[in-house]
Amino acid sequence: MKINLLCAVTLTALFCTVWANKSYANNKQFNNNISAYVLSESYSNILPIKQLIDDEWKQAPATDSSIGFTQNETGLKAYWGNISFNVAHRIDYFVFTNPDTAQAFYLERTDQPLTTQASYQLALQLHHQRSNGFRVGYQWQFDGFSTEINLGYWDVSASRESQITGEIFGDNNNNITGTAEITEYYNDKNFLKHTNNNNKWETDGYGITLDLAINWQVTDNFNIDVDIKDLYTQFNMKSLGFSQGNVDTDGTFINSLGGKSYLPLYRGIFGAKDFDFTLPEQVNLIAKYQVENSINESFSLGYLARYKRQGEVNFYYAGVEFAFENSALRFMLDLEHYSPEIQYSSSWYAITFALDDIEIEQAMQFSLGLSGHYAF
Repeated sequence: MKINLLCAVTLTALFCTVWANKSYANNKQFNNNISAYVLSESYSNILPIKQLIDDEWKQAPATDSSIGFTQNETGLKAYWGNISFNVAHRIDYFVFTNPDTAQAFYLERTDQPLTTQASYQLALQLHHQRSNGFRVGYQWQFDGFSTEINLGYWDVSASRESQITGEIFGDNNNNITGTAEITEYYNDKNFLKHTNNNNKWETDGYGITLDLAINWQVTDNFNIDVDIKDLYTQFNMKSLGFSQGNVDTDGTFINSLGGKSYLPLYRGIFGAKDFDFTLPEQVNLIAKYQVENSINESFSLGYLARYKRQGEVNFYYAGVEFAFENSALRFMLDLEHYSPEIQYSSSWYAITFALDDIEIEQAMQFSLGLSGHYAF
């Protein structure tokens, strides 16, 4: 099932290219409303995000390299009473690795010999999916408590899962030797550069997701918001491109006649195979304590504590909120990565922005988004 998102993208562009934290975009002020949004969130402890995405290794990777991800979504969401409908386009990309692999990639990309250590233990996993879809949701509201469940269906237009493990060696002449095991599922790009001639494999699939949001007004001054996206996911790709085998640079052996024979660099299989995958959950928990204000009823001050989990990485924040009659301004700081985040929300739009380095080319953590709301 193909879903045309031209209208969603066009309307979203009117608002800019950013989206705020979903806790501002759930439009609790209105019963009937429609919103357009864009969200982009990225993080890397390998290289600056831009270099990792562009595959331009301009500097040495971090010594504790392990993960990089970017998750992006744009769409429209409408509420009619307690029922919601959301049409969206999403892109998810994850890189899981280790310091040896990151160092080897850097040296190879910059034409340097792999001689900084005796050998390099390879461990690399790439996962990518791109899809159009929709979510249908329902929210329950009680005294001091509300919850919303959204069930999503996604038409996958691109997917890739690549894994490489092994050990490689280098010398001062820029020669690379070693062995590696490769397993890949793909609809297009792959390490072995296999092409889909004569439509040998399929390129489409589908997925199911489940999201959960909870708001609990514990006391008059204390509130907890929980937003779990991709709480449950299951994606199925039928007859995706498939490769599995070994790469061995020492492809020689002594044959039965006592002579030297050669084996191909890659030995394995390729063809088509069904592939199932899941996505890591995105957890966003915010606890807010609102300070009592007896001077001005249109202004309040709140203290924030936040836990966020995305791409299997944990983030911890502390911050403050200045709430006015029809708007709110939040300042938060990632306590581990020292990345500041600012959020502003009003009755008809919301913005968020986070960056860990004032020089965007060197940013390792980045969030940018906007949502706009219209009540009817």
